[in-house]
Amino acid sequence: MTTISPFDLPKIEKKVREKVGGRGDGTLLFDKRASGSIEAYYLYLFKGKEFKIKIGPYKATRATHGYTLAECREKAQELSRLRRECGGDLKGHIEAQEKLKEQEQLEEQQRQEAEALKGSFIDLIQAYVDDQEQQGKDSAHQTRQGLERNVIKAYPAIAIKKARDVTPDDIVTILAAIHNRGSEGESVRVRSLLHACFNFGMKGDYDPTRVGEKRFYIQHNPVSATKKNTKAVNVGERVLSHDELRQLWFGVGNVHRVGFVMACFIRFMLATGGQRPKQLLQARWNDYDFTRNCVTLIDRKGRQGTKKIHVVPLSARALSILNEVREFSGSYPWPFCSGAPSRKTETKGQLVPITLESLKNGFIRYNKCILDQAEREGRQPPAPFTARDIRRTVKNILIDAGVNREQRNLLQSHAQTGVDVKHYDRHEHLPEKRESMRMYDAFLERILNGVDTKLVDLDEYRQTAGKK
Repeated sequence: MTTISPFDLPKIEKKVREKVGGRGDGTLLFDKRASGSIEAYYLYLFKGKEFKIKIGPYKATRATHGYTLAECREKAQELSRLRRECGGDLKGHIEAQEKLKEQEQLEEQQRQEAEALKGSFIDLIQAYVDDQEQQGKDSAHQTRQGLERNVIKAYPAIAIKKARDVTPDDIVTILAAIHNRGSEGESVRVRSLLHACFNFGMKGDYDPTRVGEKRFYIQHNPVSATKKNTKAVNVGERVLSHDELRQLWFGVGNVHRVGFVMACFIRFMLATGGQRPKQLLQARWNDYDFTRNCVTLIDRKGRQGTKKIHVVPLSARALSILNEVREFSGSYPWPFCSGAPSRKTETKGQLVPITLESLKNGFIRYNKCILDQAEREGRQPPAPFTARDIRRTVKNILIDAGVNREQRNLLQSHAQTGVDVKHYDRHEHLPEKRESMRMYDAFLERILNGVDTKLVDLDEYRQTAGKK
């Protein structure tokens, strides 16, 4: 077996060999194919059997690809050293290394795929808002906008983190920015939303209805570790006086840009015992029973949004208001509908009932009107109020009218919660509600007529209520 010259290789007819080193170090083989190309191999003996390891193509000219003679010799020597190190079974060693490499590549691929399935903070927000929309929550669109503005767009570096890697420091950074721009109330709302998001993610990983979706692997809610700004949470205490109530009833319809239907609805809130405006607005004409003179409202109050039926008796005063609006909105699905198509993105072009935002604007315009009037007359203007204050005011009137706590709760839908609601007869407590409404409406009548009303002595009322 002679030493090979690079000039001799192209001239070989079939095969040529060259020793790699000393005895037992193996052989460098060049094998010429029918196409004229030459392949280099390392040959060695193991347990009396010859094995061949391919090195690669021989580079016969500058224009062809492959290894030069010197490179082929170097690789053959490397294989020879490796064979000695692995005990002689070079091919078995190489195959084992290849399998190990394939396994490592597979594990890395699986790790990357698993990592990709771990939801980011953005994914968590998206999943939470989507769930809110599926539940029919009206606040879902507002929630999406608030979190996009204050989290996703404001802090993209935090938003792209894996949800499980978000820290309390990240949450404080987000909330501090909102607080520092003077929006304390918004800061409290965003904190509440983020707390709900992470709770959703923790439970969502084990929700059988979400199998196949991204998982978040959140171990602890990072929002829980942050301090809640209790000073920014204003507990409503505003209660309208009898004079303010009377002025609202008779004057709201004369306020500029408070339409006829809106004015009727504000009076209807009072006439129906301070029901939640959202439920009243969404009630359709077919939810009204004019045989029993009552309306069925859908109450989704609570964290789980559990559907609850609430039947409200209608007084002659409430029925009179419905007769007024029927001439305007009788052809629409809802009594309190302006007839104008929605401008909101999620319902654009659709016919919808009056929205809570429109109701809010109605109270803003009324408050401004009262403020302007007080300034013209040189009087101290009263504090502004909202729809929420109407419900609180009605509750006080119910107390003044002598309606006990249990009946007040029934009328304003603070009772009948839990699993038993599924088997609750919606008309079961209607007689008690009618009596409460009768007592309330009689007291409201005196207020609207300007008749002096004797308020119930609270100590005496509590003693009497305890006996009922």
